[in-house]
Amino acid sequence: MDWSQKLSFTAFLIVSAAIHGAYGEAMVTGTVFCDQCKDGQISLSDYPLYGIKVKMACPGSDGQLTMWREETTNWLGNYAMRFEGTSDLSRCYAQVSGNGQGSGCGAAAGPAAYLRLMFRMFDMEMYTVDPLLSQPAQPMPFCPRSTTPVYAPPTTAYPPPVRLPAPVTPASPPPVRLPAPVTPAIPPPAKASTAPSTSKGIAIAPSSIFGSFVLFTPAVDDAGT
Repeated sequence: MDWSQKLSFTAFLIVSAAIHGAYGEAMVTGTVFCDQCKDGQISLSDYPLYGIKVKMACPGSDGQLTMWREETTNWLGNYAMRFEGTSDLSRCYAQVSGNGQGSGCGAAAGPAAYLRLMFRMFDMEMYTVDPLLSQPAQPMPFCPRSTTPVYAPPTTAYPPPVRLPAPVTPASPPPVRLPAPVTPAIPPPAKASTAPSTSKGIAIAPSSIFGSFVLFTPAVDDAGT
């Protein structure tokens, strides 16, 4: 049994003494602390919170939650709720519901906590609640800062797109101009002489075609022979 449960048990004994031996009742006790560093747990810098409101809610027959009771913590940060009858309170929970009187530690309420049955004796039941937390708006200056680094999700760097060069079209060579065919000059034909030959000798006429001389024989006069 830790020291918070011992405080709850002491408060239960005090309230039981005031009941004068009544039967068929249930008692719920707990403590509220100021979570100065907002770390979600009780540390050496936290202290019991006075004047904070605590509500207790239980599920009804239709499954909807119904608030049964609301109490305020004392100077020791304790609260106690008494219920007549022997109803099962194991499904109920307690949670901080209001600011403390003159306290700057009521900006945010911690999570709710379910009731736990400590013991049952005759027709009396004793339930306890884990310590509840109430937090200020900002952590106190003396609170240590978290040394756990927060890593950003890695970003995937993609390489820039590669731009391919435009295809190079090979330059076509200039067209080859063939020289014009050389046509040999044909000399004009030689004009033959129309004058009749009077001599019976051999006539030599130049030939323009063969570039040589051609022998012509005179015509034989049939009458002269």
